[in-house]
Amino acid sequence: MPNSEKSSKAKPLPSGDERMKRKPPTDMSLRPERYEADPKKAYTAEQLAEIGAITLKWNQIEAHVDFIGSFILFSKTPFWLQIATDKAIGMKGKLTLLKECLKHATLLEDKAKNCILACFAEVEQCRAYRNAIIHHHIYDHTKGIGTYVDESKSSYQILVSLDALATLYNILCSLLLEVREIDLLFRIETDSQ
Repeated sequence: MPNSEKSSKAKPLPSGDERMKRKPPTDMSLRPERYEADPKKAYTAEQLAEIGAITLKWNQIEAHVDFIGSFILFSKTPFWLQIATDKAIGMKGKLTLLKECLKHATLLEDKAKNCILACFAEVEQCRAYRNAIIHHHIYDHTKGIGTYVDESKSSYQILVSLDALATLYNILCSLLLEVREIDLLFRIETDSQ
């Protein structure tokens, strides 16, 4: 087969603009006529294993963000009181406080601060994906599409194909490594050790 034919049939490379979630189509005729409502029948064992692995890996990331926040309790910043007194503070609130603490950092350079902010933005994005996966309802099991309503009461669709789930898991693994490195930077900045 000539190279031009091979290249025209090759799977296009990702552009980097792909997303796991999207607004649902308004055309209801796009909904499959039949779908399986039982997750064990709708999804493969590999998909279910990836969903479980994503859940557990996210728990590790969340615990580590909590761990970083605990150093603020002992730091010289004014944010320790808010963390110490607000038992109901969630992940978004913790990241907001860490970002605020970062604004007042004196040892970290701007480049380091920007890298930390980029990591926190990715944590927030992955949190949205994880929540969507955990709380989704089956929409089209053959295509690996689910539906869910987010915290702002907006409807979305989420990819739950094996490839999408495995990719998200790998991203979460990398993200946990980054969060661990950020932990060290916050310890230096807050003089916790």
